[in-house]
Amino acid sequence: MKMTEPIESVTTIAGRRIPYRLVRSLRARRMRMTIKESQVTVTLPRGVPLGEAERFLQQNAAWLFKQLDKPASRKKPLPALPKDVILLRGEATHIQVIEEPTRSTRMRVDEADGRLVVRVPVGTGESPRRLVMPWLKAQARGTIEVAVKQLAARMGVTYKSISIRDQRTRWGSCSSQGALSFNWRLVMVPPAVLEYVVTHELAHRKQQNHSRAFWQVVALYFPHFKAARTWLRANATLLRSEDTI
Repeated sequence: MKMTEPIESVTTIAGRRIPYRLVRSLRARRMRMTIKESQVTVTLPRGVPLGEAERFLQQNAAWLFKQLDKPASRKKPLPALPKDVILLRGEATHIQVIEEPTRSTRMRVDEADGRLVVRVPVGTGESPRRLVMPWLKAQARGTIEVAVKQLAARMGVTYKSISIRDQRTRWGSCSSQGALSFNWRLVMVPPAVLEYVVTHELAHRKQQNHSRAFWQVVALYFPHFKAARTWLRANATLLRSEDTI
């Protein structure tokens, strides 16, 4: 089935933020929705307006929520990945390195057809994962900043700043003054898990502790937080290992 390049988008259904990927198929006869590792994809036939995708998601909200909220605790930890594969938004993504014939070539990373294409000067010699690290960090910053802005507005809280770091023991933190810090490796996790981490840290703007009241705030805005937390615990070693990056 021939498709165009995917478009990343976000909608809100029943107060819940739903990131989704939109692709157009030249052969599809009807709209369809698929969900893999919490990644929602809507396929549109040729000629159907892009705006129809959001209406389609709204109409199928019950099924969508049911699939997204399946307990992650029943899933086994992800297996070790090959050296030229990285997790991106929860999906194992192949890294294709292309050496250009001139040393004046600047390194460039493009996301296409479910893989990362890295163009580098001949003789660069770095591992595929090391080569994409700066690109991943940039993606993490953009994605996290958008999520924080949208979720803070939804939760009715403010924050002072956002920093992206390589924290070895934390996925995120929130100071009493509202300074937020997030691990750049969150770009590797499924979108729903990222949403949980951001919700967790913003909940500290209401409760600066981990009391029962705090978890009630988290549950109000992300009811199935236990499944996301279980996914993080099950895969923390893989995400943070030096073999990953």
